[in-house]
Amino acid sequence: MRTHLGLMSLGVFLIIVALWVAAWLFDAISAADLVPLILLSSGVWVVANASVRAARHDENRGAFSTFGWGMLFIVLGGSLLLVNTGMNPLLTVVFILALIGVLTVVTAFRSRRK
Repeated sequence: MRTHLGLMSLGVFLIIVALWVAAWLFDAISAADLVPLILLSSGVWVVANASVRAARHDENRGAFSTFGWGMLFIVLGGSLLLVNTGMNPLLTVVFILALIGVLTVVTAFRSRRK
């Protein structure tokens, strides 16, 4: 059975945006937390999407890069959320550089295997 992951991802993204905007309208979160939470939630969905792509043998190509983008969204959204709570903004750069370093090492190991 073939699913259209792109169309499903668009729907999930719209649901994520709608839920966080509703939370903001009900004063559950501040306006400054809106974009970081959308980034963080979207990153979680992209990582889940990458795992689905990796499990399917016919669509295995690009699963690792999709995973990398998802992790970048998670780190960026989480870092911005922490900056809103008073963390030093330079730590965002540190987190992103550490993620790029980890993904580079994993890529090197993956290319050595082939």
